[in-house]
Amino acid sequence: MTRKPIPKKIREQVYQKYNGHCAYCGCELEYKDMQVDHVVSVYGNNGSNDIENLMPACRMCNFYKSTFSIDVFRKHLESLHERLRKPFIYRLALKYRLISEHKNKVVFYFEKEKENGAR
Repeated sequence: MTRKPIPKKIREQVYQKYNGHCAYCGCELEYKDMQVDHVVSVYGNNGSNDIENLMPACRMCNFYKSTFSIDVFRKHLESLHERLRKPFIYRLALKYRLISEHKNKVVFYFEKEKENGAR
């Protein structure tokens, strides 16, 4: 199944949704670097191409979110530290306090923007 490209007019609306920021991590995006993420995935979840289902995303967030729902994406991000602990070198860096862990709840940029009264 080939996916139809998202028209430029729609891509521009998606880009403006969060004023040129990734809806997930909040990093600033150049228009040319923005990827359009489907909140509800088209593949396997019958997500639509409606503007309400589209979010501007950086390459890293879009890749990692994949076809996950928002809740599953959040859970995967919040458990990253558990998976990072497996390699010896990470545990060694923790032991020598070269790095530190912060077990924070993930709040996406678009959620913070809603709280602040944006869209």
